Order: sequence, then structure tokens, then C-alpha cells
Amino acid sequence: MTSNIQPTGWQPVAGNHQSPLDLVTTNAVSSQLSAISWRRLYQAKSRLADTTTLKVAGSGAAYLNDRDFAFQQLHFHIPAEHLIDGQAAPIEWHLVHQSATGQLAVVAIFGRIGKPNASFQALLDQATTTGDDDFATPIDLTELLPDTGTVYHYLGSLTTPPFTETVEWYVCSDAVMLGVDQLAAYQAQFATNQRAVQPLNERPIIAERF
Repeated sequence: MTSNIQPTGWQPVAGNHQSPLDLVTTNAVSSQLSAISWRRLYQAKSRLADTTTLKVAGSGAAYLNDRDFAFQQLHFHIPAEHLIDGQAAPIEWHLVHQSATGQLAVVAIFGRIGKPNASFQALLDQATTTGDDDFATPIDLTELLPDTGTVYHYLGSLTTPPFTETVEWYVCSDAVMLGVDQLAAYQAQFATNQRAVQPLNERPIIAERF
């Protein structure tokens, strides 16, 4: 399935390294590098004002391709923005990170229907709040983080305005399970916010591992 959705009001962008992509697995270059290592407990500590998605700020850290990155915020897209071999998941979330030098890195994770997810439910319980709002107790995000599978790494852009081409992407192949009622509750609260798939423009896609 090809993505053709483009939120209204977004203008065309000039650039050769835009995101998201349809990741064709047979074209990916295999690497024995370990792309992602979760270094510190991921927690959501506050809701960030945004009417288009559930967005939270928090704390956590990862080691991405031999460099330290600090977790900044988490947000969701429905349906998924990235495709793998033309197939889209019903939801994708982005863990936005930044290095000490200011480099942005986003870990993209797919959600699929399965057993209920405690971390996702805790976030859903906060979804009706508006504006910036600190949580009384930090939310453990562990159940939203995969720990196995292939990671597709490429250089791209933000998927929302201003679409700046300064992002290292790490797209996880193995999905995290969510309950069917949980996904329906999120879809009832938030509208579709998926950007259309962008041209690859001969960028290399590196298939790494956890």
C-alpha cells in the first residue's frame, strides 16, 4: 500500500533528503553494527501542547551508532508514515533524540494489534488534557520500546514543517503490540497526521541490528 496522504496546508518542499520513505528491504545494505542500545529508563514527564498528536516530553538515553543521544520527546502518527516493502502499520511513534552537538536522531517504531500495552494505556489516560501539563507521576515507556529486530538507518528530514533535512532515522522493523480498543481510543481522539512517502533519491538504506 502506498501512502498518498498529505495534511492540508502543507506546501511542497524542495529537497533531496525528505522523510518518510518506503523502505525496500531487498535494497538495504546489511551491516553488523548494533544500531540501538537503550541506555537509561525512558519516562514521559509532561504533556506538550499539540492538537494533532499526543506528544510528551521526558527523559531517557540511547546509544545510536556509537554515540550518546538524549531522549527529548515522543509523538504519534496515524497511520504509520514509513512503509516497509509497501506495507503500512496502523500507527507509528517517534522517539526524538538529540546529541550533545545538536544532532537530531529519531527512532521510529510501529504499532500493531495484539495484547494491550501498559505504557500506551498510561499515555492514553493523559490524552484528554490540553496544553502543557506535568504528570503527577512519570510514565514508564518501556513497553513502547522494541528490543529485537532489524533497524533501517538513513539520513532524512523532519516529517512536519519545516521539514528540515537534519535527521538521522532509525526505523525498527519489529512492531510493538497494542490492544485493539487502545488503538481505537487513540484514533477517536486524534485525526490522521501521516505525511506522504517521499522519493528515495538514491540514498543508502542500512540494515542494522539491535
